[in-house]
Amino acid sequence: MNITLIYFSQTGNTRRVAQAMAEVFRGAGHTTRLVSLKKASAQDVVACDLLGIGTPCFSSQAPTPIKTFLQNLPMLHKKRAFVFATSGGAPGRVLYDLAHLLQRKAVDVVGGVLVRGVSHHPAPCLYGRMPDRPNAEDLAHAQHFATAVMEHVAANRPGPIAVNRPDVLTPGRGFYDLVAAISTDAFLRRTLPEPNVDPALCTQCQWCVYECPTHTISLQPYPTLGDACIRCYRCLNGCPQHAFRADWRVSNLAVWAFYNTTFERWFGDLKPGEL
Repeated sequence: MNITLIYFSQTGNTRRVAQAMAEVFRGAGHTTRLVSLKKASAQDVVACDLLGIGTPCFSSQAPTPIKTFLQNLPMLHKKRAFVFATSGGAPGRVLYDLAHLLQRKAVDVVGGVLVRGVSHHPAPCLYGRMPDRPNAEDLAHAQHFATAVMEHVAANRPGPIAVNRPDVLTPGRGFYDLVAAISTDAFLRRTLPEPNVDPALCTQCQWCVYECPTHTISLQPYPTLGDACIRCYRCLNGCPQHAFRADWRVSNLAVWAFYNTTFERWFGDLKPGEL
């Protein structure tokens, strides 16, 4: 088979999962391409026999850049695909978002897998959660899933694979599905702090302009965020000069109210004993 894995990754977690699954496909003799969302095109999707779409989880859902990419694809009748995501907790509907958008393009989604990843969100209550993830066990789990997908598709079996999460093809009705529904980009812009640049530190290198996943940063003459900001904080986390700042004194309490450990145990998928 000709397999293409398109992934959206900002800190490397999702890329590592894609690479682990690619090892399985290549080891079985399949031609496998890894394509960053930044470089992906519709032709990458059309040309493959099996498609994998991966993303980190933002606010219990799939982030806007990957959703926009899927919405702009042509119809892909009978193409088979799988989805994967990384999450520092409370994944909500992230896998369903991917699967549902693919199904709207007439894609046969055979399943999905979720892998833990360390959280790089700059809110103090979130930063560093799930340390050292994905670990070897997480990546082995992703590879087990990849093997199941490969065997299922190669045998031309109908329907989803047995190794599958129930929230991939069926929308949830839980607390974090509600959180995802209200956490629109506009809502996040109003409730989360805007990254601001310190002119004394900024060298106008344009790194943030290139790396912004929604292309909403421009130099005027220093970086200025536009109306399409999704509060992913890629600029703040990745700036080579550490020139961006955000005031979390109020917003951190709001984030903690939704994503505290107790709620994630009650309403999320935090397993017993998982810290």
